[in-house]
Amino acid sequence: MAAPSGNTNNSKYEPQYAQQVYKLCLMGARDQDIASFFEVHRDTIFHWVGLYPEFAEARKRGKLAADAEVAYNLYNRAMGVTLNKQKVLSSGEIVSYQEQLPPDVRAAEFWLKCRKRDNWNPKNQVELSGDQNNPLAFLLSDMAKDAEDASPLPNQ
Repeated sequence: MAAPSGNTNNSKYEPQYAQQVYKLCLMGARDQDIASFFEVHRDTIFHWVGLYPEFAEARKRGKLAADAEVAYNLYNRAMGVTLNKQKVLSSGEIVSYQEQLPPDVRAAEFWLKCRKRDNWNPKNQVELSGDQNNPLAFLLSDMAKDAEDASPLPNQ
């Protein structure tokens, strides 16, 4: 049961809060969401985590389980997966079959960006440097400047 409605100063912990916080975390609740559910300040949630080991453990287990489930499904989506499905025919017969989902490039890209940030970060900066003593350096810089100012449409 949640904290009494309208009681914004409620910080009294109840033993059943551990089970509730576990379920909330399984649904992806953040600490602010948990605080809203119990109608307390977010700092109260952190206070309860420090004071009540069963609450802290339930919160941790719920968050880990939810994150692990999402990671598992994301990995399967990135790699491709075979699903076992059933279909009811017009005759009423239930037929089992397998459906192959191909690998999803966006899921793989997301996975790699999260796991290998240094290699897959799209914001990697490439620096070009050249020898300023090169006799063509002034020509190359003029061409680069002209290219920046150029219109994508041809002159008419």
